[in-house]
Amino acid sequence: MKALHAVLRPFGTAAMVCTLLLGAMAAPASAQVFDFKDLTRARLWARLWNSGGVGQPTLGGQEYYKYDYPGHALGSNVNDHAGWLLWSGYMAWADIGGIGYPFRVLLAYDHNPTYISPVEGTQLIRNYNMADASLKAEEILTGAHRINEYDVRVDFRALAWSYPDYDDFIIQEYTFTNEGSNTITNFRFAPTGAMNIALPILGRSDDDVFEWDIEHEAFYFRDGIERDGNTANPAPPRQFGLTKSDLGEPADLGAPSAINHEFLAPQYFTYYWLDKPEKSDPSERDHMNIVDKSNLNQHSNRIQDDPLNDNPEVDFDPDSYIYQSLTYDQPLPPETEDGQSLAAEAARLGLTTRPRGRFEYHIDYIYETGPYEMAPGQSLKFVLVVAAGMMDMEYVAAGGPENEARLPEGGVKLWEHVDAAQELYDRGYEAPDPPPTPTNGNNSLTLTPIPLGIKVQWPAIPDSYRDPDYNVNDVAGYRVYRSTHRNIGPWTMVADIPANAAEMENGMVTFNDSGLELGVGVYYTVTSYDTGHNSPWPGDMSVTSLPSLESGQVNVNVDPVYPQAQPSNNLDDIRVYPNPFFQHSQLLGEGERYRIEFVNIPAQCTIRIYTLAGELVRVIDHTDGSGDEPWGSRATADYQVNEYLQRVAPGIYLFHVESHVPGHEGESKVGKFVIVK
Repeated sequence: MKALHAVLRPFGTAAMVCTLLLGAMAAPASAQVFDFKDLTRARLWARLWNSGGVGQPTLGGQEYYKYDYPGHALGSNVNDHAGWLLWSGYMAWADIGGIGYPFRVLLAYDHNPTYISPVEGTQLIRNYNMADASLKAEEILTGAHRINEYDVRVDFRALAWSYPDYDDFIIQEYTFTNEGSNTITNFRFAPTGAMNIALPILGRSDDDVFEWDIEHEAFYFRDGIERDGNTANPAPPRQFGLTKSDLGEPADLGAPSAINHEFLAPQYFTYYWLDKPEKSDPSERDHMNIVDKSNLNQHSNRIQDDPLNDNPEVDFDPDSYIYQSLTYDQPLPPETEDGQSLAAEAARLGLTTRPRGRFEYHIDYIYETGPYEMAPGQSLKFVLVVAAGMMDMEYVAAGGPENEARLPEGGVKLWEHVDAAQELYDRGYEAPDPPPTPTNGNNSLTLTPIPLGIKVQWPAIPDSYRDPDYNVNDVAGYRVYRSTHRNIGPWTMVADIPANAAEMENGMVTFNDSGLELGVGVYYTVTSYDTGHNSPWPGDMSVTSLPSLESGQVNVNVDPVYPQAQPSNNLDDIRVYPNPFFQHSQLLGEGERYRIEFVNIPAQCTIRIYTLAGELVRVIDHTDGSGDEPWGSRATADYQVNEYLQRVAPGIYLFHVESHVPGHEGESKVGKFVIVK
């Protein structure tokens, strides 16, 4: 985006465009401001503002969560996350005194204080494990703002859960209250979102696809195949990669020797209404429109094949077009994702079908409902679920043609998650409670390297715990999961520990994960599970029994931990891992792909690395008493760099290890290793 700031204006005034200085929103310390908080309890993570949107207009960059799924803490490389929107916000229209007023808050821009004002700052309540059952969710984000021309207050609330059946969505509530003296008619509300189903920097953001779900009568979104130039035709097959296609954004498209085949954009995404007020004209359908996100601010200045696909902007487009865009029905694609004709479906709904246009892969989604009426003092409440889904992580990580065929499983799971959200909302946010998570938040487990393993520890759930529904301590045990791929999995359960047989050490439940491979980093998450119940659930007596429930996976370590090698004074035991080093180490945690490690080294020693010509590359002092030492570290981002912080070239390298262990001073070993890229 070139232009970062725009103003909004009421219908009937002269068109106006201006650039706001970054300090235009400066306010006294006591005044409310537009601000944000991060929802990170569910698998879907988001940075949400008190204006009800996702984005980072002033600060810019990629360092924020934009409906990341699966969400995880960002490392030094901000491309190591997957957020499915570039920005979001909403559009509105209101007739006041016979005059129509368009409005749009769009977090590609700063909030304009002339047209939108903060009323309440963003607050985040962390209610982990439903410590206060009356709050109904584990994370509750609230805030409020005012649409100044409408004299309408907008209260925003977002709810998230870690419970396994309810952790793939965020429920968002918008409550509009008419605080003015005029009745508002023809009110229309439309959440918007600029899709970006790709990595934020390396992936393609111009090949997303909208699909139609017959059962829910709504659009949903996925990654597609890149376009051939500025056309609607797919590009020719790629030269590299197992699939030779960028569908799902495989990681192996960039090099012939790639060993990571993971799909980087296998996710499916949608908005969907869970509840709306009664319309002033119940016969009018909700309208769903796909517009060209790249034409924002007329940035690309390109004429749309369908004139209603131009991204509507107050002060750039005529007010009549703003209204048209809110009431336009996007033609359905000719077929569903699985090839079923949509002709009969379109006819049943009074819609049409046509192939997607060349600019309809640059998706900004307008999800409108209306019209409504608001008398003075009246409120309208809208409830929206933002949901995601994807195939199992083991298939995502493996990649390849057989798993490319599984990508549509993400769409099936997406709608299962939407249905779960609807069920949860219809029950007043009541759900059966699993036992508490053993710890809360990233890096909250105690992980200690031990010889050829990792000691995993956490506090036991106290005997005083009572299931809030059945008033009994029903904790049955703990499960330990490990991944050697990434901190989002795939996960392998490596221990199922009955609560009454847990090994305790210094007051902590302790599991020694032994027999691990040296030099391979690992991630852990620990859950608890209960006994289940054969009696009706008190929250809904029609549920006659409950299976064993498991807590969410909320305590993964962000960075990998490594099993410890025993120090050795037998220098012939020294090894370099991996050797040879092919392309990268297969450690896919952020910043780990260039890691090389020396193992079975003395407890105190100096490691010198040379080129085959004898040029000194790096000196590493090993002093921590262990038997392993990497060449550099993730924290300092200096894996495989020389003394001048330059990345080394492929080739054969020599290492020289000199012992400083008492009784072995001066003993040394020379070896070699190979880097192939």
